Amino acid sequence: MKKIDLVAVNAKFIHSNPAVYSLSRYAGGEACGIQIREYTINNRYEDVLYGILSDKPDVIAFSVYIWNADQIIELMRDIKIIYEQEDRDLMLIAGGPEASFDSKRFLEYCDCVILGEGEKTFKKIVDAIQESEGPVAQYCLDKIKDISGIATQDFLHPFIGNDAADMDAIPFLYDELSPFENRIIYYESSRGCPFRCTYCLSSIDRRVRYRDLDTVLAELKYFLDHKVLQVKFVDRTFNSSSKRAIRIWQFIKDHDNGITNFHFEIGADLLGEEEIELLSSLRPGLVQLEIGIQSTNPQTLEIIQRVTDNEKLFKNVAALRKAWNINLHTDLIAGLPFEDLKSFAKSFNDIYPLMADQLQLGFLKVIKGTLMEARAKEYGLVYSSKQPYEILFTKWLSIEDNILLHEICDVVDAFYNSNCFRHSLDYLLKGFESPFAMYQALAQKLEEMGLEKVGLSNAKRIEILSALGKECNINQKLLDSYLELDRLLHMHKSRKMQASYKLEFEDGLYQCDFDYSYINPVTGQARYSLKKIESL
Repeated sequence: MKKIDLVAVNAKFIHSNPAVYSLSRYAGGEACGIQIREYTINNRYEDVLYGILSDKPDVIAFSVYIWNADQIIELMRDIKIIYEQEDRDLMLIAGGPEASFDSKRFLEYCDCVILGEGEKTFKKIVDAIQESEGPVAQYCLDKIKDISGIATQDFLHPFIGNDAADMDAIPFLYDELSPFENRIIYYESSRGCPFRCTYCLSSIDRRVRYRDLDTVLAELKYFLDHKVLQVKFVDRTFNSSSKRAIRIWQFIKDHDNGITNFHFEIGADLLGEEEIELLSSLRPGLVQLEIGIQSTNPQTLEIIQRVTDNEKLFKNVAALRKAWNINLHTDLIAGLPFEDLKSFAKSFNDIYPLMADQLQLGFLKVIKGTLMEARAKEYGLVYSSKQPYEILFTKWLSIEDNILLHEICDVVDAFYNSNCFRHSLDYLLKGFESPFAMYQALAQKLEEMGLEKVGLSNAKRIEILSALGKECNINQKLLDSYLELDRLLHMHKSRKMQASYKLEFEDGLYQCDFDYSYINPVTGQARYSLKKIESL
């Protein structure tokens, strides 16, 4: 039996690669000679190379994404040299979104590229490989040349997709959990997206195909019974079917084990009153929701074909925030067409009052195969030729503005997304005309202090915020009180489970009692209470 290695090079150790597990299970797994090898881009290159070679596989199939494409090309080149030197037979395969839409480049280094979804195609290739008796590469290339979902040097088809697998025919990936210890479980209950956002590969196929709901609930029960820490749904718009979303959310509420957290990417404007009421009733920390807003500029939203009712979205997020039981992520994308610095600042200021737990500022990636790539010249988009093809400048956003936005992104991550300075930042904002202006000033303060691009301790961040406060028209004593409150809520180093302090706020002196036996799973804060101390 031929040895077939499925290789994933993930961005981080905590990430797993559901694609290689799905391909393996669908094609027959170890019974068909398939082994999975997972590495990260942080592993030493030589360790990855020698780890793959140690098994002496006959076939190596790589899962290719924007974060690992260059490294995988290097691996394929070096592996081929070594096999040729030893006069050994080898077949190299590439698949995944980066290879699918740049097959000509990858075919310089491999024998075959799987285009689009790969379960059915990979199984056909595996079957052909295991039927072969002679040199695997040449035999298989002759055998598989008529499969519509592949490209080879002799049959360089344009990407047209392939015969996608029935969602219910894909085996459950996690009946053995040991490979996923201390890692995120990625779970797929649907494929496709009903929307056509021009920057996203999911827009290519608007069909949404669902896994049988009873099967999904049984598999979620398995995760709950085994008390996995986090299950991250990779469904592009999880609540594209309202009834289905309600069934799943109600199920995880009814079977909550107090440990497992579920992550969903949703369209918040699609939520109705029933969904909001249900979500607001969940245990704090049971669910986190990622809400892609991307921009509030109507012209930008129209040109990127993002159909969103932002008024309803904002209303729904505000309703979800009332219970403060769900970890909310909101996303913006810088560098979109018709969005200049002023427009992006407005988008930032528009979503800041939503009080999301994470405000994720991303930068446009002009991904191969998307409508955005096809229209890049029309929009004047200039982006890096190196993965992940991030925007450099546009007709609307200069390189200087882009650099500034990266600096602001860094300080938002360091201060806002740390969740350690919410009270301090709320008070500091009183000294600025807008949230964007505050973070721009904070970025400038870091530059003045020579601390940009430097890892900051919590003590140093407190020092920076206090220093910025001295330049604003606010009460410095009160800012320092809020900084102390935030420190005590998040950074108390005593072994005591309770502590009491006196802090002064706008309307007087307060007794602040902290209970460190309970840390809120959403805010990360210790439980606390305030009692005003009446003057004598």
